Amino acid sequence: MISDMILHGYSDKSIKTYTDCMTIFTQHFKISPLDMNPTHVYNFFLHLRKTKLAESSIVVYYSAILLFYTFANRKYMMNLIPIPTKGRKIATVLNRTEIASFLEHCITLREKAIYTLIYSSGIRSGELEKLKVNCIDFERKSIFIQAGKNNCERYAILSDQAAFLLQQYIVSYRPISHLFYSSKGKNFSMSLRRIQARFKIIASEAGITKNATVHTLRHSFATHLLEDGYSIFYIQKLLGHLSIHSTLIYLHVSPHHLAEIPSPIEKVPIAKMGIFETDSQYDLGISML
Repeated sequence: MISDMILHGYSDKSIKTYTDCMTIFTQHFKISPLDMNPTHVYNFFLHLRKTKLAESSIVVYYSAILLFYTFANRKYMMNLIPIPTKGRKIATVLNRTEIASFLEHCITLREKAIYTLIYSSGIRSGELEKLKVNCIDFERKSIFIQAGKNNCERYAILSDQAAFLLQQYIVSYRPISHLFYSSKGKNFSMSLRRIQARFKIIASEAGITKNATVHTLRHSFATHLLEDGYSIFYIQKLLGHLSIHSTLIYLHVSPHHLAEIPSPIEKVPIAKMGIFETDSQYDLGISML
C-alpha cells in the first residue's frame, strides 16, 4: 500500500495517517486485511460507531481502507459500509482588531515574523514549516510554496510588513536552509506543535476568546480578502485550493457580506415604524386565557 501511495503522489502525512489506520484495522482482527471478508469490514465500522468515534475520524478510516482494497482490486469489500459524511463547519475567523491585538502580543521577533507571515500570505502552517530561505523573493514580493498540499506549487503574497519582519529576522537569526529552524539546529525545521502551542498562549494573552488555531489566521486572510472585494477565484489561487468548492466556505463566514444584504422587510410598505401606543391587554407577556 505504501509503495502504491508513493507512486500516486500522496504526501508523507497522508501515507502515515492511512498506514496507522490500516495497522489498527489489522490489529482489531489479528489477521491480514487480504484474508478478511466484507463482514469483517462491516463489524469494524460498527465497532467504531459504538465507541462514539468522531465522524471526521471515521471518514479517515473509510478512506484508508477503501484505498487499500482499491489497490488490491477488491473494492467490493466496502459494499456493506455506508459512505460517512464529514459535516462542514463554519470556519472560525478573527476580525482585524483581534488580528492586530494578537500580533501586538507576540514577544519575540521570530514569533511576530511567523504569525504575520501566515496571516498576511494565507499559507498553511505545514507550508511554513517547509519554507526555505531561498523561497522568499523580496524583490518580487512573493513566496514560493514548494509542493504544498495536493503536491501543487504556487506563489503566495509577501506583504511589506512581513518582508520587513523577515529581513530583520534573517539578520538576527541567520537561518541557513530552513527559514524557521528548531532548537535542535539550523538544519531542522521548527516544530508545528510549538507554533500551535505558542499561538494558543498568545491568543489568550491578547484576550481572544474564540476557539482559534494557527489555521484561523489562514481563514482570516481569505475572509478579509473577500470582504475587500477580491474575486473568490483569485482567493482560490492564493490559497492553493484545487477545487473552488473548498474556497466557497468563505462566502458563509463573512459578516461583511451579511451586512450588505438587505432583509426583504426593507421593501415592505409599512406606514409607521417606531410609533406605538401602549395598551397592556395587547402585550405579548399577558395571558389572554
